[in-house]
Amino acid sequence: MLQCNLTFTEVPADSFWASSTVTFVQYGIMLVVAATAFMFNFMKQRSLKYAVLAISVAALIAYCYMGYMRQSAESIFAVFPLLAVGITPVLGSYVDHKGKAASMLVLGALLLIACHLTFAFILPEFKGNQVGGVVVAYLTILILGASFSLVPASLWPSVPKLVDAKVIGSAYALIFWIQNIGLWLFPLLIGKVLTATNKGVTDATQLNYTAPLVMLAGLGVAALAIGLILKVVDKKKGLGLEEPNIK
Repeated sequence: MLQCNLTFTEVPADSFWASSTVTFVQYGIMLVVAATAFMFNFMKQRSLKYAVLAISVAALIAYCYMGYMRQSAESIFAVFPLLAVGITPVLGSYVDHKGKAASMLVLGALLLIACHLTFAFILPEFKGNQVGGVVVAYLTILILGASFSLVPASLWPSVPKLVDAKVIGSAYALIFWIQNIGLWLFPLLIGKVLTATNKGVTDATQLNYTAPLVMLAGLGVAALAIGLILKVVDKKKGLGLEEPNIK
């Protein structure tokens, strides 16, 4: 999808940005982002805490710059887990101390919808704009990663509040069963939708991904509806989804 909507310049084969060394450096930067974000979550001294946060943000920016310089779709999409790695510990701590798990589910669904609609309708408008397209892609991918953090950080602690403790194992098994069905089914569906909406297109870089992205946004709408229902049920039955775990 990114390859179809972004404009790239071929990097010379003998360039540093075309070498495997860049990949190893990026892995190192990813570890820095993960470690500093985790440290930020547990530090008490304010000055040191925000110094670590600054290092994490600087490492994230460096990672994005290196991805841009490599001029490839895969190197840009590789930033997807970085913000998730950075904020998941923070979100988990927030749920423990402040609560609002159901609200976080709703927010995650809203971000999911917004990101897929941005990919479908806004990113194609930047085709031919090398810098602008990459900036929009990076921001959208990072926010999409954040939405993937919001959901598990709030969902997993909520399960024991929704089901009887005697069947908690079965509840988690059901969740992962449904998740794995989705991981199997939706790549097939996306392929079918792409084929149906791109008849006669033989160049993979010219495919129109609008329909599959709208379909994925529809899943976000379903998640939003479920999150709102959970908030209503929680309010009526007092399940404690919006309450902190540490009181």
